[in-house]
Amino acid sequence: MRPAPLALGIQLLAAAVATGLTMLMSWPALVWLVCQAGLALALAIWAGQPRWWWLIHLLFAPALAFALWLAIPPWLYLVAFVLTWLVFGRIDQSRVPLYLSNQAALDALNKLVPAQSRLLDVGAGTGTVLARLARRADLNVSGVEHAWLPWLLAWLRLKLSGSPARLIRGDLMAVSLADYDVVYAFLSPAAMPALWTKAKQEMHPGGLLISNSFAVPGIVADEVFELHDWKGGKLYIWRMP
Repeated sequence: MRPAPLALGIQLLAAAVATGLTMLMSWPALVWLVCQAGLALALAIWAGQPRWWWLIHLLFAPALAFALWLAIPPWLYLVAFVLTWLVFGRIDQSRVPLYLSNQAALDALNKLVPAQSRLLDVGAGTGTVLARLARRADLNVSGVEHAWLPWLLAWLRLKLSGSPARLIRGDLMAVSLADYDVVYAFLSPAAMPALWTKAKQEMHPGGLLISNSFAVPGIVADEVFELHDWKGGKLYIWRMP
């Protein structure tokens, strides 16, 4: 089951059980809130959802109650939803938030990407990697981004700077990797297994898959490059067989 429908089911089941217990035991509303949050957390752990979902389940009902107490105008929720969609796209499907590569990662990539390479940045964000690496005349640099606002910012950034980098708006899984020597990704743990499978199927022998921060579960990287930045970042590098 997809994470979002599963999460909704967990919240509804926790609410139903908490409501039944509250009515049976004549508990006050505050106890219902604590009970629902605790049950949602327990169900999320039992269902095997990723750890970052645990905090969402624990805080969802309390956050909703707090928002109702604040009496926030309904149109603000619509604005928040639209902004979230513009920034992150269909994150319920992609499970990829917006991560931006820092200077340490850019410097490392500049060293690691071989000369005369064709590079694709999957999840190009605001175009930071594209703008930097396109300065190298020996590289052919492209990127793909599915969220509208980061894509627009990247497009403007590249156009205004006169960068030769090519930018695609769309789903990274719909873009063939066969034409690229290096694929760079800064996605999320949830997206790495599918990207690994796609890279193995489409990239040519000797091609490099480079992932910022996130390893492929169960697959040992051929090289791990320490970024020595404030967050202890790493680049995981696999060479296609």
